[in-house]
Amino acid sequence: MPLFFFMINSSSPAHHKPGFWQRLRTGNLSETQLGILLLLPALLTLAVVMLYPVLSVLWQSLHGEHLLRPQEGSPFVGFKHFEKLLWGRNMVWDIANLWGWRLLGFLGIIYVWISAFRGKLKKRLALLISFALILIAGIYMGFHPGEGGRWGDPRFWNAFQITLFLISSSVAGSFLVGLPLALLANVQSPIKWLGRVALLLPWAMPRAFTGLTFAWLFQSDYGVINDIFRRIGLNNLFHLILNPAIIGDNGIFWLAREMPAIIAVTLTIIWKTSSFVALILLAGLQSIDKSLYEAATVDGASAWQRFWRVTLPLLRPSIAVALIFRTLTAIQTFDEPYAMTKGGPGRTLETLGMYIYNTNNASNIGYAAALSVLLFIISLTITIFYLRWIYSND
Repeated sequence: MPLFFFMINSSSPAHHKPGFWQRLRTGNLSETQLGILLLLPALLTLAVVMLYPVLSVLWQSLHGEHLLRPQEGSPFVGFKHFEKLLWGRNMVWDIANLWGWRLLGFLGIIYVWISAFRGKLKKRLALLISFALILIAGIYMGFHPGEGGRWGDPRFWNAFQITLFLISSSVAGSFLVGLPLALLANVQSPIKWLGRVALLLPWAMPRAFTGLTFAWLFQSDYGVINDIFRRIGLNNLFHLILNPAIIGDNGIFWLAREMPAIIAVTLTIIWKTSSFVALILLAGLQSIDKSLYEAATVDGASAWQRFWRVTLPLLRPSIAVALIFRTLTAIQTFDEPYAMTKGGPGRTLETLGMYIYNTNNASNIGYAAALSVLLFIISLTITIFYLRWIYSND
């Protein structure tokens, strides 16, 4: 027998590594293999219930399926739907167009690079964010329809603006209300459980039911809100200071005029969501070590200084988590404005979610899918930004 054959044959068992299935049978899996194995059922479930619908909607967004024109089938149209959403006819560029928003974009670039040089953000990510902001704020926002021109879909831009307003106002409002509620619920008291139960009630109520309830409260003729204003004498004051077009003999036309309807829906969303924010912040407050407050008190810190120097910094992770969930739910706002006004008066309160719903009901499946993809991209971008912010400040 040749010597080299003997050497290979004799050394092969020493270098033989058991395969995955052999390790599985003997229970000798590595930590990585065991982790993958335990995660596999969840990953397969997510692939079925999430990945497939996302890919299906993405496919539909690139095709022109319309249920009222079945003879056309689902022709491939590429990015035609997205071009209609984001572009228009006879577009011209102007350096002064939307200068306020564009200035905010460039200030954002400065902030990103300050964070990068302080080590809070990777320079590669800072470069990517800066490039995106230059494209959006520096170039895209400079375009507007010229003479005889128009945006491809003005209805989309109206829905985008009202959604943006509801995000900023309702998220800020829910934190302004939720933080004091969390602080009150955290006070040591024999009846503190009652306050915590009260926090659960708005959050536990179905959103559509909340919308219908507040639609009755804001009803202009026999609603509770106008009735209270009449009883305390504010109706006469409103007649003096408000536009006559938005107020009648029985009170303010809350749901029949543009500005009052926006205010009513915003207040409804804040009432509904502030308890959710308060519950998350309450959990964060209870995780703070009480000895820190005792040490701050011994050092002579006032109540405000304890809140500003101890509570708020340690509450930052909870604030970030609440901010992510609230922003994502605000982007998808549908139930309250639909239950209260059906998106009216006119299309004043037609959010992006409601526009997708109405477009799908109009049987324009491809265009509704393109809207959904755009909403998904916005949500994903905001989530990534928040997560980077959380981990960069850990």
